[in-house]
Amino acid sequence: MDMTTLRRRLVALGYQPGAEGTPFGAADREAILSAMTDGPDYRLDQHDIDDGADRLKVEPAAIWAVWDVEGSASPFIDGRPTILFEPHRFSRATGHRYDASHPKISSRTWNRTLYPGSQVGRWAQLLEAVSLDVDAGFASASYGGFQILGENYEICGAVSPWAFARQQSQTEADQLDAFLRFVEGKGLAGALRARDWTTFARGYNGTAFAQNAYDTRLAAAFAKRRAARAA
Repeated sequence: MDMTTLRRRLVALGYQPGAEGTPFGAADREAILSAMTDGPDYRLDQHDIDDGADRLKVEPAAIWAVWDVEGSASPFIDGRPTILFEPHRFSRATGHRYDASHPKISSRTWNRTLYPGSQVGRWAQLLEAVSLDVDAGFASASYGGFQILGENYEICGAVSPWAFARQQSQTEADQLDAFLRFVEGKGLAGALRARDWTTFARGYNGTAFAQNAYDTRLAAAFAKRRAARAA
């Protein structure tokens, strides 16, 4: 998707981006942020999780565990989905062509120092990336309570990285649906069902999962959720 197409999509949704043919600017930033903020944003409840658990044939506590660890149970902040922009993913998606000119959003290697501590800073990174490459920008951030990377848009049932980001901005139920599709599409339901947290974390978070102790954190979150339900 190019900027012209994105602007036309935003106009169709009722927002006012910059005029076609003009450089990416404040009006585009405001339109994108508004599109990602507006929405019902209603919360998941136990019935939603139970339905998802039935679909995957897992214990509900297993889905809650991923929710607790990935998004720290904060799927939305200030009305927008919680995100983490990944400069090394953007670099790879754009053939490294912005590494020199935009080092804060494009890095050939993973660098923890490039992660802003605030959501404001992370959204600023995403918008800067989108101004350079719409698809690569939206594909290079993870979204919501399950923190699924935008590059997985197709497996999650979206037609483009922008469509995936927009979907993630709607409700927690949309975020749950993307998670269920992702787990099924990546063949991770069996590991989740068996509570094989190492295999699940490797498939969900990548080979560097151990650096952040995702497997042990998932196991602990599962035990806590299971105990709470039994109480």
